[in-house]
Formats: sequence, structure tokens, C-alpha cells
Amino acid sequence: MKTLYLTILLSIPSVAAHARDIDSVLQEIERNNLELQALRSYNRASAFEIKDQNSLESLSLEYSPFFRSGVSGMASSELVVSQEFDFPTLYIARQKAGKLQQNALDLEYKSLRRDLLYAGQQKCLDLILLNRLQEVLEERMKNADELLALFEKRFKEGDATALDLNKIRMEQMDLQTEILQNETSRQKIVQELSVLNGNQPLSLDSISYPETGAELELSGLRNEIAQSDAGIQAAEASVAASAQEMQIAKQSRLPGLAVGYRRNTEMAEQSNGFLIGVSIPIFSNGNKVKAAKHKQIAAQQYLEHTRLQVAKEADSQIQELQRLSQALRIYDPALISRSLELLKKAVVAGEMSLIDYYMEADKVYLKRQTYLSVENQYQSLWATLHKNRL
Repeated sequence: MKTLYLTILLSIPSVAAHARDIDSVLQEIERNNLELQALRSYNRASAFEIKDQNSLESLSLEYSPFFRSGVSGMASSELVVSQEFDFPTLYIARQKAGKLQQNALDLEYKSLRRDLLYAGQQKCLDLILLNRLQEVLEERMKNADELLALFEKRFKEGDATALDLNKIRMEQMDLQTEILQNETSRQKIVQELSVLNGNQPLSLDSISYPETGAELELSGLRNEIAQSDAGIQAAEASVAASAQEMQIAKQSRLPGLAVGYRRNTEMAEQSNGFLIGVSIPIFSNGNKVKAAKHKQIAAQQYLEHTRLQVAKEADSQIQELQRLSQALRIYDPALISRSLELLKKAVVAGEMSLIDYYMEADKVYLKRQTYLSVENQYQSLWATLHKNRL
């Protein structure tokens, strides 16, 4: 009797030379993502608006003709050319504020970029898991096909029952359903990645898990996250910008200045002079200072909240990653592989009933799929802890 063998691949498969890493996918997403493109354009427009905030007021030109009873034509006229400007120290303060605002915009972009690339990275990791589950399901289907061919032959020879054949056929039906559901999930993620890529297709067939590095890196990871988290950096930039806005609001109490040229004509006579003016913001500045103060307080409170939230999540995620690492070490892929081979040999040799085989094989396959799930959770959490490196 010919013996059939089932090939099992549980450990992480070797990456083929043509395999694509996740980083190259993320680079493509960064280049094509429409939301990032829109934010880059918005930030460029904001840069011009920030510069315009510190520009001089428009030059004012006024001309007034006067007419008098008994005088033919224009009796007199007045020409006034004037320029208003703020107290000089305000321009220095606004220039500094402009740089801080631009820095805040850059860091907001960095934060959004990180979040979008992180979302794409997580989808890639989920896709890898579904690809590996697809391999397991296809392997189980191949196994069921081989067993069906074997037991159909035995049934003809009177060594197998119709119950055995029905069991295998029902297994095939269940596997076909699982394969279809898994493929549906795969196509959904592929579509979501395409949307992230500006509705452009991505080549994802050979995508593979990245190297996760040594666990020793975890010792300094919490400090690295606190120093490099894009959300914290954006909140710090917001605090600095709001503090400078507070300084501008206070300096807005200083008087504004105006200088100009005036020319008056009265019949044939002309007179020239200068215009010097001062505007004192007695009523218009009080609420500006109060508003700026509360904005600064709010920015500082949000920064503290962000720091606490990031630290809390980092501690929880590092502990979970360590538990997942321990769980992965518990699994023995070689033992699972040998168990499936022994079960296959036993049922082919007639030492085990088909019903018993499926009961035991299902348990082993469940362990294999659990291993793949834990491995994916580990990869996903590792990526989460290192998302600020994107």
C-alpha cells in the first residue's frame, strides 16, 4: 500500500529573493497618500499666511476734492499718504511666533504621517497572517483531497464505509468555506491598502514579516518612546507656540504708529506737511490677553495628558510583548509538524479511524493556527512600540 505524506511548514518560512518588505510598501503609501498630499499643500499655504501675519499694513492713499459756492471748479483739495505700523518689538515677537507656528505645523504633519504609515503597517501585518492561514487551509484541503482519493479506493475494496467518505466530504465543504472567508478578508485589506496608496494598486503577493530585533532593546524603549513620540512632540510645539502668542498679546498693548505725507491746495496756494499719529489700544486688548492665557493653559494640559497616556500605553504594551514572547517560546513547531505526520501515517496505515484522525488533527491544526495568531500579535505589538521610527 502506498503511503501518503502531508508536508507541514510551521516555522516562519524563509523569505524568497523576490519577497517585498513592508518598508517599501510604506514608502509607496507615503508618496501616493492623498491625505498626506493635501496636508503638505495646506502647510505650504499656511507658511505664506504665517509670513503675511508679520507684514506691514497696506499703504493708505486718500484724496479729497472740495467745492465752494461761487467758485468755478474745485476750490481746494487734500492729499494724504500714510503708513501705519505696530510697535517695532511686535514684529520681532511675531517673527519668532511664526517660526514656532511653522514648527508646530511640521510636527502635526509628522504625527499624521506616522499614524497613516502605522495604519498601513498594521494592515500589512494582518495581510501576512491571512496569507499564512491561507497556506494552512490550502494544505488541509490538499490533505482532504488525498484522503478522499485513498478512502474512495478503500470503499470500492470494502475497507472503508460511506460514513468515512461523508466525513471527508464534509471536511472539504468546511474548508472551502473557510478558504473563501479568508480570501474575502484578504481582498478587503488589499483594497484598504490601495485606498491608503491613493487608490493605486500595490504589489503585495510576496510581503513578509520584518526582523523584530533583540529583546534587549526593550530596556530603553520606554525612554525612546517618551522622547520621540510624534504626538508628544506636536503637543510640545503647540505649548511653545501658545506661549509666544501670549507674549504677542501682551505686547499688543503697546501703541501703534502712523507716519505720512499731507498736501493741501487752496486755489493757487499749496502747502505740504507730515502726518504723525499714535493709536493706543485702550479697549481692544484685554480679552486677547485672557484668551491667549487660557489657550496656553489648555496646550500645557493637553501636553501633560499626552505624556501620561503615551507612558501608560508603552508600559502596558511592553509587558504584553514580553508575555507574547514567552508564549511563542512555549510552542514547538517541529513537534506539531511531527504530530501531524504521525497522525497521517496512522490513518493511512489503518491504525486509526478516520473520525479519530480528524478529531486529533483538528486539535493540532488549532494549535498551529493559534501559534500563527500569537506570532502576528507579537509582530503587531512590536510595530506599535516602534511606530515613531517610521
